[in-house]
Amino acid sequence: MRAYAPDASALICLDLQRERLTTENAAATVAACRRVLEQARRRRWPVLHVHARLGADPLGRPIPGLEPLPSEAVFIRQGPSAFTNPAFSQTAQSLGGPLVLIGFRLADTVLATAFAAADRNLAVEVVDEAVGGDPANRQILLKPLAALAPRARVTTTRELFFEDASRFAAANMP
Repeated sequence: MRAYAPDASALICLDLQRERLTTENAAATVAACRRVLEQARRRRWPVLHVHARLGADPLGRPIPGLEPLPSEAVFIRQGPSAFTNPAFSQTAQSLGGPLVLIGFRLADTVLATAFAAADRNLAVEVVDEAVGGDPANRQILLKPLAALAPRARVTTTRELFFEDASRFAAANMP
């Protein structure tokens, strides 16, 4: 059971850039990210996009279907964590969390952002199927998040959106 209300969540989209499509299982990660992004928008969560400064294209082109809406902020990170951008850090802290993380680069960006959020006392949920990375090392890379409990946890799309909705509906039945 979630420790906080899903309506208070903010979605953080990490590195949803075309240059990241070379990772293993990229198509499955993109599909999962699309589902999470659609659900978050439906629920009117704040959505923050964080892009890495990559190669010749300093702003990085978004993955088709995962582009930011005009009302959604885009931040360029300089280091491994989204919190290396001062404007992102200020915005995330003002939202208060929990921060729901999706995107690419579990081995660096996702973990670095989760740890930086914990340093700021912000709760984090990493959506397992919506985070790309090397499948062989996935379980090993997710283990450090356990050390951040209860401020961080690995979740699924089902747990994030549908189980809470089912519990809410059951609790409010006549």
